[in-house]
Amino acid sequence: MKQFFKKYVPNQETVKKYKMLNFLGTSLFHKDLWKFERVSFCRATVIGIFWGWMPMFFQMIPAAYCAVLFRANLPLSVAGVWISNPITMPAMMYFGYLFGNNVLGLDPVYDQFKMNTDWILSALSNIWEPLLVGTLIIGITSSIIGYGVMHIIWKFYAYGKLKRRK
Repeated sequence: MKQFFKKYVPNQETVKKYKMLNFLGTSLFHKDLWKFERVSFCRATVIGIFWGWMPMFFQMIPAAYCAVLFRANLPLSVAGVWISNPITMPAMMYFGYLFGNNVLGLDPVYDQFKMNTDWILSALSNIWEPLLVGTLIIGITSSIIGYGVMHIIWKFYAYGKLKRRK
């Protein structure tokens, strides 16, 4: 698994070449952010999944900030938000909206989402509260589950590697 990530993930030297990231200073290049170990990967999974559920643009920015703050694997934290992409995001946000309505005991105002800016801006005043509550609860819950799953996967990987050495 380490070899897979090391092969496809940019390393520190590659990232240092991007001058637009100079404002971050040396914090972006802390060794813990680039480690391929269980703790760093599990933290990154939590960060990526949580921010992937948040109904906002540029989710990779807070994911990267949290990776630096909590010393999680930076590339995996940023890649984790890609669970929400233009294909999956409408369904995720609609599910979050319905779940939030259920939690708050509200009746859904809208039966479906429409993917156009005019509809979203006009509906935002009615949907923001259940959408935020729903996506926060789902984001936290799925992050905890993701942490557990990543921990188990890592244990199986380590066990298999140990078994092959013997």
